[in-house]
Amino acid sequence: MLDFTVGIGKFFSMTTKYPTSKTVFEKWIQPLAGLVQQCRFKRKCNVLPDQEWIETGLLRVLSQESSGRAFLQKLFHSERPILKRSHFFETLKSQRRLRLCEEVSRLLYEIAKSSNRQADPFKSFSALDGYDIYAGDGHYHAAAVHDVIKSGKKYPTQHFYCVDLRSHALNQLTLADTTSRHRKREHDLHALKRLDIATLRQEAPKGRKVIYVWDRASIDFLQWRKWKQAGGVYFISREKKNQAFLIMADLDYDRKDPVNAGVRSYELVGCCAGIAMHRVVYKCPLTKETYRFITSLTNVPPGLIAYLYKTRWDLEKIFDEVKNKLAEKKAWATSFTAKNMQAQFICMAHNLMLILEQSLRKEGIENKVEDNRRKKRLNRALSCITTSREKLKRPRDLRSGL
Repeated sequence: MLDFTVGIGKFFSMTTKYPTSKTVFEKWIQPLAGLVQQCRFKRKCNVLPDQEWIETGLLRVLSQESSGRAFLQKLFHSERPILKRSHFFETLKSQRRLRLCEEVSRLLYEIAKSSNRQADPFKSFSALDGYDIYAGDGHYHAAAVHDVIKSGKKYPTQHFYCVDLRSHALNQLTLADTTSRHRKREHDLHALKRLDIATLRQEAPKGRKVIYVWDRASIDFLQWRKWKQAGGVYFISREKKNQAFLIMADLDYDRKDPVNAGVRSYELVGCCAGIAMHRVVYKCPLTKETYRFITSLTNVPPGLIAYLYKTRWDLEKIFDEVKNKLAEKKAWATSFTAKNMQAQFICMAHNLMLILEQSLRKEGIENKVEDNRRKKRLNRALSCITTSREKLKRPRDLRSGL
């Protein structure tokens, strides 16, 4: 999540009335202009037109209110048209409105991806030119007030999101399937297997490959091979502690390339399923911790594998800001339709912030405080790495103090 999210979240939370006529708000929702008219599921509604419905959902994300009723009470005192409580909650059950949200969210997602390409952290690595790169993970919202009780308790709502690591645009992959009487949550891999290959490729053109960076919950090497063969979808994850691999061969890599500086070994390994994978053992120059990564990628430098996994943290930061800055901690309603709508509105809000931030940067408005903070962290890291390299170059007798 970009730092601008914090600023815009504070702006809306400090506003006593919803900023329907505020310049910042108008600028923020400007990319929505004309998107509703492009959607197949648009309909004419005199009570709550589709454009106003989308804006209302976005205001719900920004409202900082803990419940829908509190949000409507605040909305009542604003300059927006009066919306009845019953009508608001009925629209959250509408399959047609959900399809509309999904269409608008998808269009906005594509706009955010194309408009924020200059933020691409991989543009200097030619080995990744032919790949779309995503980080995925599950995220929870607390149960809605009227959610069904299973085994004496309510269970949180579970979503699976992904972020395009080249542009930071956010997308919902799916809502967890908990329809089974005994299923309280859905495993990441079970959810991924429910998705078809077209959904995983996310409209990538023919010939372009797709990388997903996921945590240890995604490990299934047989399924990885199926995704790779069926649609050019590759996975990167960390090795589980209890996994035992057979080292089949040591793989060559360019040890002089700076990107491979922390690589300790690069191996072809076999698992009990009879599948061969690549394993990267990497020691971080800063923390001195050793990490082991498993991947179905075969033609990317091992140092880049480690770097790709590091960028997965961007998705965790998005989850943190959705929860703590936008205060989206709880499901809006009980129905699967409403839960899916909430996820789509969260994605829309995030992607609108990305687009607005790019507009502000073009006008010379930047968060210099955070930029300076980032530069200081980078300089400290580079200094630490340089010191480590100098120690390694010293003669052994000098390093030992003799």
